[in-house]
Amino acid sequence: MTDDANTSTASVMAPPRTEVGAIGWAHANLFSTWYNTAMTVISVVVVVWFLWFGLTWVFGDAEWRVIGTLGGQFIIGQYNTESACPGQNCFWRPQIGLLFATIILGMAWGVAGGGTAKRVAITVAVVAAALAFIPYSFDRMGMDVRILLLANIPAMFAGLALTRYTPLNQVRHIAILGVIFFLLTLFLLRGMEGLPGMQPVSVIHWGGLMLNILLAVAGIVLSLPIGIALALGRRSQLPVVKLLCVVFIEIFRGVPLITLLFMSQVLVPLAFPEDFPQNSLFRAAVVITLFSSAYMAENIRGGLQALHPGQAEAARALGLSGWQITFLISLPQAIRNVIPAIVGQFIALFKDTSLVYIIGMLDVVEIGRAFIQGNPEYLPSARELFIFLAIVFWIFTYGMSYVSRRVEDHLRVGAR
Repeated sequence: MTDDANTSTASVMAPPRTEVGAIGWAHANLFSTWYNTAMTVISVVVVVWFLWFGLTWVFGDAEWRVIGTLGGQFIIGQYNTESACPGQNCFWRPQIGLLFATIILGMAWGVAGGGTAKRVAITVAVVAAALAFIPYSFDRMGMDVRILLLANIPAMFAGLALTRYTPLNQVRHIAILGVIFFLLTLFLLRGMEGLPGMQPVSVIHWGGLMLNILLAVAGIVLSLPIGIALALGRRSQLPVVKLLCVVFIEIFRGVPLITLLFMSQVLVPLAFPEDFPQNSLFRAAVVITLFSSAYMAENIRGGLQALHPGQAEAARALGLSGWQITFLISLPQAIRNVIPAIVGQFIALFKDTSLVYIIGMLDVVEIGRAFIQGNPEYLPSARELFIFLAIVFWIFTYGMSYVSRRVEDHLRVGAR
């Protein structure tokens, strides 16, 4: 009787048997209740239906030849046309800028020691090199340009070698070289009269994805420090500084970007003499940067207000000055806490660069729209064209969000 009682008690006290592995996960997350089971079945049916008809259209009915017809115009717009660069092949200049970018990514790989930086650097270098094997609509592109595209892979390893075998192995070195390379890229794209092979190309011929990236890089690099300065100014105890920052932020946040772009092209030239050099690209970059800086300032201010005031009081008790408290204690924590909002603003800035079409600049979206409008025979392919453009923007925005998540994981954002 005692043994039977012990056996019965043990069977009652033993925990229920649970399945492990994929079957256990599916049972716990997909089929735990009748409601979850029904939702799982419905979701599977919808996904299978979408994939079946979607893939059938993509690989069967869709007409993608419009993408191949436009070819390199998606990347550089009208930059290498005869009207923009008469008598010369200017296609190599944007490729040099791309090489600069892969060198910087290779250096980031070396400084970060692998991980996300390594994956991003390899992906960009391989995709850039693969472009050498895609047929372009530009007949003027020679073999030298294809070689430059293939050189992105060794350029990435050259950047990696710089961080391992030279003193250039700090983040500040990457930042300084990045600024230098960006300015050199602008110089190459613009050209200079009198230099062999450097026929000046007007900014009105700059276009395609190159234009979106240039505007986005300039806006991202400049809007963050300007936004930080505006946020600190809005929290300043000096009434004049605070008032100026508040007025700037509220004006730029209260006016649509389209209106600001129109004003930069219509009203700003009226303030200068007629013979004053005009640069629509520069004005567009300034407007986009200032517009994004106003929103960035509010993101940073939110991060600063989220900090407990006791930290500043403890720092003052230790004898730290106001500048030391701000730049060594408050600001680093504020930026760390609002990384998702900052990257979200960067993503919005990149997408906003497509609005420059309203001032006559041919970004990658306007290149496609103008081509469809000017070639009625391609009107049935408009759906394929804009799906392709949506995928291009998604790749860039998802890349930024992916890097943001990795940075958040590394800094343990939200963890105590």
